[in-house]
Amino acid sequence: MTGDVLILGSGFSGSMLAWILASQGMRATIIDRGHHPRFAIGESSTPAADMVIADLASRYQLPALAALSRYGSWKAALPQLGCGKKRGFSYFHHTAGAAYHDTPDHAVSLLVAASGSDEQSDTHWLRADVDAFLFAQAAAAGAVVREGCTLEQLERSGRGWQVSWRQESGRHERATCRFVIDASGQSGVLGHRLGLERLDASLETHTSAIYTHLRGVGSWDAARMAAGDHSTLAPFRSDDAAQHHILEHGWVWMLRFDSGLTSVGLVEPGDPPRPAADLAKLWRDAVSRAPSLWDIVAQAEPVRPFAAAGPLRRLWSEASGAGWAMLPTTAGFVDPLHSTGIAHSVHGVARIADLLLADRCDDPAWLAYGRAVTDEVRWIDQLVSLAYATMTEPRLFRAACTLFFLATIRFEQAATAGSPPHSLGFLAADDMPLRTALGSQRQRLLQAAAGRVSVEHTLAALRHALASWDTAGLFNPAAANRFAHTAPR
Repeated sequence: MTGDVLILGSGFSGSMLAWILASQGMRATIIDRGHHPRFAIGESSTPAADMVIADLASRYQLPALAALSRYGSWKAALPQLGCGKKRGFSYFHHTAGAAYHDTPDHAVSLLVAASGSDEQSDTHWLRADVDAFLFAQAAAAGAVVREGCTLEQLERSGRGWQVSWRQESGRHERATCRFVIDASGQSGVLGHRLGLERLDASLETHTSAIYTHLRGVGSWDAARMAAGDHSTLAPFRSDDAAQHHILEHGWVWMLRFDSGLTSVGLVEPGDPPRPAADLAKLWRDAVSRAPSLWDIVAQAEPVRPFAAAGPLRRLWSEASGAGWAMLPTTAGFVDPLHSTGIAHSVHGVARIADLLLADRCDDPAWLAYGRAVTDEVRWIDQLVSLAYATMTEPRLFRAACTLFFLATIRFEQAATAGSPPHSLGFLAADDMPLRTALGSQRQRLLQAAAGRVSVEHTLAALRHALASWDTAGLFNPAAANRFAHTAPR
């Protein structure tokens, strides 16, 4: 078998890349050790992701891909694929052992819109459905697809690669190709094969997670209304969001699908539980310390056993080289707090597709891609680790999240103004004036979290220093931590 590109891994990013390349006449092959459909997390999209997907669909004339870029178009064109509505981000701070209680000015909550309507909203992806769909689209476009494969050989040969694998039937196949793209995620197949260095410890964020899908999770909004609190309903219902419940030690995600399933996960600093740990008990013990949160999940039933992952952080020393590259979440990953995984992945798909189809693979741009991805992982780490450092003080945590929102809004504004999304640094990582400004304020917030300066002085100084970047009014105290217009849709 002879081809142009071999892709290791058939998750959404590997399959999306194969679909694009095959649709444009390149000979693409995907091999994967697993089978579709299969459970996966990393389910929350963002405006940045949707902009890249819409641009890819337009650039390569793939209308079925365009449908994934908005909740409204998804439900109209692909109703068979599981998804959920994501109007934005919602955050709630809980006090251990006490019922949840907010104040009139929403001192312990935050709602940040990412879209102005349900139709234009982002989505939660039921990955078993979405990954299988993209894999099938790649095959229909002409990509060679193989599941249940064990990689046996992956070696450089002249200006290309010699590859062989064994199928579950015992059949052996061989292929030669010009390029290998690693979309294997945490498996890091190429990194191991090439003997690259892992730089995980250089990242400041260090977290682990336990997670599953539950059926029968109650509505947080309904629970709040029953308690006489209607503050979670505007500018959007907080259930229609990536919902973050901040605990005394870590946080819980809730992503609701239209089918009634809810993706839940408990993310805590440090290493994962020991292999023999009772994960369901760890979940119950942690969440039950937040009584109001426990009330809505206590009767919910897992549709699969809890699983553990971690440490979540990873970073390879290189992300591209002669004849090879890693997609972003293979090259590095930090943590799910800011929902960067899907967006960073599809951003990498767009950049790699552009380079391959333009045959710029011996160009300095190919190596620049790898350096940019590594830098972007470190930039995400700076923003996420700040949120963890400030998590126990709601005012500082909100400010830390605001630095992330300023970065992603800057990216979205540049893309809306006409720059192709794939030409921009992810989360405005290449916008050095913004990055310098946010970096300075990051240090202020860390000092405040350590008790070296007052919270009030820190927040006042931060609002002043970042006023020119705050086009969405995120520092406006009159908004009372409710923001309806942030994304340039």
